[in-house]
Amino acid sequence: MYNLLSVLSVLIIISTVPIVSAEVIRGESTVPDWVKNTAGWWASEQIPDSAFLQGIQYLINEGIMIVEIPTEIDSESAEEVPGWVKNTAGWWAEDKIHDTTFVSGIEYLIGKGIIVVIESQVEEAKCNFKGKEVVCPPIEKEAVEINDFYLEVNSGSCSYCVNWAYVGDEYYLQIETYDEQHGKYIDGVEISAKIISKDNELRYNFGMITTENGIYKGSVTISSIDWYAENILSVTAEYNGIEKTIEKEFEVFRSVGNKSAITMVGAGDCAHVSSQSVSAWETGAQGLWFSSDGKKMFLIGYTGDDVNEFTLTAPYCIATKSFVDSFDVSSQASAPTDLAFNPTGDKMYVLQAAGSEVYEYELSTRWTVSSASYTGSFDLSTEDGQPRGIEFNPTGDRMFIAGSAGDEINQYDLSVPWNVSSASASCNPCFAVLPASENELEGLAFSKAGDKMFVSGYGKDNVYEYILSVPWDVSSASLAYTFDIPTGGGHQMARDITFDPTGKTLFIISDGTNKIHVYKLSEAWTLSSASFVG
Repeated sequence: MYNLLSVLSVLIIISTVPIVSAEVIRGESTVPDWVKNTAGWWASEQIPDSAFLQGIQYLINEGIMIVEIPTEIDSESAEEVPGWVKNTAGWWAEDKIHDTTFVSGIEYLIGKGIIVVIESQVEEAKCNFKGKEVVCPPIEKEAVEINDFYLEVNSGSCSYCVNWAYVGDEYYLQIETYDEQHGKYIDGVEISAKIISKDNELRYNFGMITTENGIYKGSVTISSIDWYAENILSVTAEYNGIEKTIEKEFEVFRSVGNKSAITMVGAGDCAHVSSQSVSAWETGAQGLWFSSDGKKMFLIGYTGDDVNEFTLTAPYCIATKSFVDSFDVSSQASAPTDLAFNPTGDKMYVLQAAGSEVYEYELSTRWTVSSASYTGSFDLSTEDGQPRGIEFNPTGDRMFIAGSAGDEINQYDLSVPWNVSSASASCNPCFAVLPASENELEGLAFSKAGDKMFVSGYGKDNVYEYILSVPWDVSSASLAYTFDIPTGGGHQMARDITFDPTGKTLFIISDGTNKIHVYKLSEAWTLSSASFVG
């Protein structure tokens, strides 16, 4: 049985004189495609009556459709939408019938009271159409609009969104916004998100969130045991005066297996092996990255101008590497200097010193470089002409660039998380690396909590450890320790530095030896406790 339209109202403006026109719809070019699409979807019962009415209301209020309003409404003779009316709408959507036939169906629904008409007397309006003056219904901008939207949080389309996390690890979220008509993604919805405890204590505030093509992807590090047990992700969205809130519960465990000790999946003993050569794939090694689970490794360099992908049999076990594929970035980046990924592995970033730009790629298959496609870039030349290292904070709304021209770290705010084209420098320079005698910065890394920053220097082959009094704000950095890379550690031309998630394994890549060298830290994120392993 067809749904009744009588529960909804269409505001139709009626002139003080009868409307008589052979041109019931003023030129097919003035009818937006979405209106005809809506009519077709309604005819095939893919959308509700309310969505169809929005299209009809638009045509009438904008003066595109002219309808005759019956003087008497026969509401007793029809209670349902006849099949021929829906057939007519479908044929009109396919341009198989004249506009007049379609309008007749609408007038029938009005005459039978299936569409409720609210009459409003207005002054006569005239317009010139096809060289002659005709009476046109005026446009009333105050007409009632039907607006709605759909909000989804951590839906089934998010394969990495789960209702649990471990202390010291990441909790991921995905927010999606759709229009009310037929499920297309929309932007412009005002969204705020926060994590609270069961007792309504604020754990973390994401603030205002911006979607890109209707989707926001983010994460937050579970910073302490205070998050233990039950938590709530609360998302509130507002669009056209309509507000919706969705809450998702998730559990935080102390560690894998719910043991009392806090542990994270890191390199383990398997990674502490002799140095690993990468010269078979790259003789000008520059950047190193691992997937979030540590089972994939990525390498970039200025000789091959490509990103090389490897699988590892166990997390961060570089001795077990097996080459998978490479992705050529030479069309954008010539002689690239570093790379990075977002935590979900569906975005990749490549840094170029010569052009002073960062390039962004979309990966249709997560952590698979062969699926990458170029999407945009951001010019860094205003801040530094020789960018060498790139990092992001966990939520992707802040980007950090190590520049060797100014020997400084620059910080950028991204209005759209993980979208570099939305970046703007928050300070320049944000922090000048000490000591001043270091003449070329290369690698950049942060601790899991963002309270420590590590910078490697090409000139003196040191790694500098800084304490950030404000997490993820490099302007708050102060030098804590200088680590002189041992001679046996392949100190010649050290380029990039990378830690495992526990902060107890440090990888340094060198283009002097084209090897990855490994250091073990007895105290997490503390370089003074580092010793060369291989």
